[in-house]
Amino acid sequence: MRASIKTRIFSPGSSQKNALEFVLGYHAFMHAALVILLLAFQSPSSQVDLAQQAVAQAKAKEFDAAVASLQELAATGVALEDDLDGTGSPMKDVVNAIYEKCWANFNPEFNRKCWLSMFDAFPDSQYATVAASRLLMAGLKDDVANEITRFEKFFSKAEQTPDVKRRYVDAYLKAAISNDKVLRLAIEAWDASWSTADEKHNGNHIECELDTDKAFSALSMATVLHESGLQSNNPLFAMEAEPTVTFDDVTANIGLADLKETRVAACDFDKDGDPDLSFGGRLFENQKGVFVEVGKERGITHKGSGSAFGDYDGDGYFDLLIAASPSPFLYRNLGKKGKYRFENVTDSCGFADVNLAAGPEGISWVDVDNDGDLDIYIAVYENGGDGHPDALLLNNGKGKFKVQMQSDNLCGRGVSACDIDADGDQEVFVSNYRLDPNLLLSYRKGKFTDTAAGLNVKGKLEPDDGKYYGHTIGSCWGDVNNDGRIDLFSANLAHPRFVRQGFSNLSFLGIQNEEGVFEDTFNDSGIRFQETHSDPALIDIDNDGDLDLSITCVYEGVPSALFQNDGTGKFSPITFRAGAVAFHGWGQTWLDINQDGFLDVIYASGAGVRAFMNSGNDNHYLRVSLSARRQNTAGFGAIVTVTEADIDPETATPRTWVRQLFNTRGTSSQDEPLLHFGLGDYFGRCEVEVRWPGSKKVTNKRPKADTVYTVKK
Repeated sequence: MRASIKTRIFSPGSSQKNALEFVLGYHAFMHAALVILLLAFQSPSSQVDLAQQAVAQAKAKEFDAAVASLQELAATGVALEDDLDGTGSPMKDVVNAIYEKCWANFNPEFNRKCWLSMFDAFPDSQYATVAASRLLMAGLKDDVANEITRFEKFFSKAEQTPDVKRRYVDAYLKAAISNDKVLRLAIEAWDASWSTADEKHNGNHIECELDTDKAFSALSMATVLHESGLQSNNPLFAMEAEPTVTFDDVTANIGLADLKETRVAACDFDKDGDPDLSFGGRLFENQKGVFVEVGKERGITHKGSGSAFGDYDGDGYFDLLIAASPSPFLYRNLGKKGKYRFENVTDSCGFADVNLAAGPEGISWVDVDNDGDLDIYIAVYENGGDGHPDALLLNNGKGKFKVQMQSDNLCGRGVSACDIDADGDQEVFVSNYRLDPNLLLSYRKGKFTDTAAGLNVKGKLEPDDGKYYGHTIGSCWGDVNNDGRIDLFSANLAHPRFVRQGFSNLSFLGIQNEEGVFEDTFNDSGIRFQETHSDPALIDIDNDGDLDLSITCVYEGVPSALFQNDGTGKFSPITFRAGAVAFHGWGQTWLDINQDGFLDVIYASGAGVRAFMNSGNDNHYLRVSLSARRQNTAGFGAIVTVTEADIDPETATPRTWVRQLFNTRGTSSQDEPLLHFGLGDYFGRCEVEVRWPGSKKVTNKRPKADTVYTVKK
C-alpha cells in the first residue's frame, strides 16, 4: 500500500522522489540501528523468552515466524548454536521441532517450506547442512533441476566434515540415486569418521563405533545399492572376516518379492515335510520351494503385529496365535481330515476376557505352570509412551484359557522362554523398553517371581532415580561357548549420546557362569555396535557346531548384522562378505527352505522382505524333531544333548552339544521348530538325549548324521 501511494504522488525521476528516498532510507537506517541497539541490551530473561517463542512457533508449524524470532535473538548477540542459560540451544531446538513436523508430514512442498527459510536465513550455520540435505532430497525425488543444482553447490562449498558427507549420501540414497559419486562420498565419510573417532578416543573401539555408526550405515547401503561387491578398496572388506558360507538372494525366486512385513514365523503346519510361513497371520504355504499366500482359503481372516505356531489342544497339529489389540486371535488347525484349514476359536477359547491396553509386541507359547499344556505370555508395549500390564493366558488343558495379568506397568517388546537351570521348569524373559527393567519370571503357586536382578539380566540400574536405563527390544538364548550352559543375548537400542550420558545400555551378551549368573561379555565379544539392534537369533549357519549370531536393526537405512562364532563366544562380522544383508529389519526366521541341511534366513522388513539361501559347505548336520503325545506335542522347552557316538574315547574326546527347543524369540519371531546341530567334519552316529519339558523322563536314540530324525515321547 505504501509503495503504490508513493508512486501516485511522485513521478519517476523527480528530484522530490530522490529527496524522499533519501529521507525514508535515513529513517529506515536509523530505525534498524535503534532496534539492533535495543536488542543488544535486552535482558537475559527476554532473550530466553525469544528462544522459547521461536521453539513454540516451530512446534506450531509457524516456521517463518520461528526463523524471524531466531534472527531477532541473534541480533542481541546470542550464539544461536550454543546453549542459552535457562534453556537449550535455540537453533538446535527449533531445528528439532521442524524435523519432528517434517518427519510426520510427507508432502514434499511442506518439507521445502519448512527447511528453505532455515537454509536461507542461516547459510553459515551447521544446521544449514541439515536443511540443504533435506532440500536436496526433495529436489532429487521430484527432479527439480534448480533445487538440485543449488543445494549440490552448497555441498561443494560446505566444510567437508564426516557428518556433512554422510548427510549428502543419505539424501542421494533416499532419492534412489545410485552412482559412483554416492559410493565415493560414502567411503570418504566412513574414512573421515573413523579417523576422527580413532584420534579422539585413542583406540577405544566401542567409542569409535559410537561415533561412526551412522557413517557405517550410509556406507553399507551405498555399497549394497551399487552392487559393487566388496573390493579391496571398500572399507567393509577390511573390517570383515572370511565367511565359511555365503548366501544368495532368492527373494523373488521363492515368491516373496514386493512383500513388506515386519514379523515372521516358520512352521510346517500342513505336515508335508517343508516349512511354511506366517507374516503376522498372512499365511504362506511352501509349494515345492515357492511360498504361496493361502490364508483366506485356509480360513484365516485376521492379521496382527506378529504370530506364533503352537499346539494348544494337544491334537498334534500346529495352531496359530495372532498378536493383536485389544485381544489376540487364535486359529485352530483342523488337521489332515480338515485339509489343514483353520477355525477361528478366539471367542470360544476364552479370549473374550482379554483386554490389552496397548498393542502386543512379544508373544510366546510356553508352559509356565508346568502342567503339560501350552500357556500364552503376551508382552504389551505402550500407548503414548505409557507402559501397560502384560497378559498371561493359562491353558486349562481343555481348550480354554484363563486370563491373569501382570501387576507391573511396563513397555514390553519381546518374550523368550528358557529352562535356564535345566530343572524342567520354564523361565520367561520379558524384554522391556522405555528405561523399564527386564524381567525373568518363574511361575510358582499361581504367581510370578522375578529373578532378573539376582541373575544380572535386569538391566543397568541408575541409582539416582531407580530407573533401569536401557531400551531392550528382542532376546534369544543359546549355548554360545559350548560349555553346556545356556547363555542370553538381549538386543538394546542404544543412542550414542545417551550411552555417553550413562542411561542407555549397549546390547547384552550374558554368559552363564557356574553359579547361574549371567556375566556381560559384549564389549569383548567382537560384536559390532549398532544403534538399533532389534531381533537377535543364535543359530549355527555353517554347521561347525557353534552358534553364530544374526541381528536385525530397525531403523530405515540400517543394515542387519551377521557374526561368525569361533566356538568360544568370540564373534567376527561377515554380513557383507556373506551376502546376507537386509535394511530396516524387524523379525527374522531361520529355516531350511530347500532341505539341504543348511539354515537359510528370511528377514521381515518394512523396506521389503528378504530371503537368502545358504550355499553350504562340507560340514555335516543332524536335525532333531520332537513329537510327544497330548498337550505340548512339539516339545517346546525340551533340552536335547547330541554327542559323537562313533569316536574311540581312548584316542579322542567325543564332542557334545546342548540345545533347547524354543517357541519364539525377539519380538514375535519364530524359527522352524526343529533343533539344528552342526557336526563339523563328523559323519557317524550320534547319541541323542532328550529331556522332556516338565518331566524327568529322558529318551535316548542313535540316529545317523545328515538326517532329520524324529524323537517320540
